[in-house]
Amino acid sequence: MISHEYEEIIDGLNSGRIKLVRFYVDKYSHYKNCTIKRIEEKFPNGKSFFVIEVNPTKDFSEKVSFLESFEENAKLFKLGRKGRFTLKQLWSQIVILEIVYN
Repeated sequence: MISHEYEEIIDGLNSGRIKLVRFYVDKYSHYKNCTIKRIEEKFPNGKSFFVIEVNPTKDFSEKVSFLESFEENAKLFKLGRKGRFTLKQLWSQIVILEIVYN
């Protein structure tokens, strides 16, 4: 298990220092195979932009993408009757499995 601060991970993704984060939400089996990755998309003319793609589930059914930077107030996780939560709200329950740096 790797321990990191929330801000460190988000800053790394937004700046391009971090390419991929694999994690799970402790005690919620629905969220046992989550990823956040930074993807470069290129236009035919050579220009490019970045997308931050969040896949909370293995089947991609809850996938969300953000242009250029992670949207911190996005409610990415549905915890039944408890409601919807942001990554930051659940950070104390996040277990990071892997971080891939650029």
